[in-house]
Amino acid sequence: MSRTTAILGKGGVGKTFVAAHIAMSLGYMGVKTLLVGCDLKGDALRALSGEERPSLMDALQVSRFAYDELSLADLTAKASDHVDVLELGAPQLLNGHFGNVLDEAFHTFDLHQVWDAYDQIVFDVTEERFDGNITPLLRRVENGIAVTSETQESMFVLNRLVRAVLIASNELSTPTKILGVINNRSVNPVTFQDYTEKTRLFPMLTIPDLEELGNLRRFHRTLLTLEREPPHLKPIVDGFIQIADMLRVDPMVLYQLSPLPDSEIWKLRTPGALLV
Repeated sequence: MSRTTAILGKGGVGKTFVAAHIAMSLGYMGVKTLLVGCDLKGDALRALSGEERPSLMDALQVSRFAYDELSLADLTAKASDHVDVLELGAPQLLNGHFGNVLDEAFHTFDLHQVWDAYDQIVFDVTEERFDGNITPLLRRVENGIAVTSETQESMFVLNRLVRAVLIASNELSTPTKILGVINNRSVNPVTFQDYTEKTRLFPMLTIPDLEELGNLRRFHRTLLTLEREPPHLKPIVDGFIQIADMLRVDPMVLYQLSPLPDSEIWKLRTPGALLV
């Protein structure tokens, strides 16, 4: 049975970058991994492969939802010897409930025994409201890794995310637990450090704001697939490998997380405040 991890956070903070690197790090360690793109733009596929593949929802609609006749091999792109990528796609209606997409995906995964075909499944999650839309995800996924930038807006969404997962765990008996948070595109992590100290959310990795990292997706590459790893980027690769190694076991949350009241997010320290 697959171990499952969701990469969560506000839109635009680099969740796909993180999800792709975690998936490829697992693959680098010889772990058979499926990266599932839940972004309507198909970003996960573009991050790791130049091949075109229809989304799961598109294929289901073409087949008139003949689940048994679906060929997942036709929808899955190979990113490496150990890593595949699959995009879920959009709801049938533009204003459709994304929870329906997850329900359809998990029903298909059950029928095609996808959970047994991979050691790890990583979900690159687009939804940032963290309400009923992702309840099907929280019912199926064991681990959550949050991604944030250093803006207070990103911290606000991160805080709501942590609260939603804790509420779902307590009220709906869902298995998902937040293992920690990755600070992406970091310039000065003062706000990030203040937040993690107050909430006891484990800071897993800080990734600097470098143009060369943002350009990797244009070439369907990650740091692990570069012919030569730039020495100044080695700490980032090492950090992702450590996270992947942690996911291979049954990781624990060491501290009781304590989300802040919404109003407290805007009182977090900022780099400018240090100059006062």
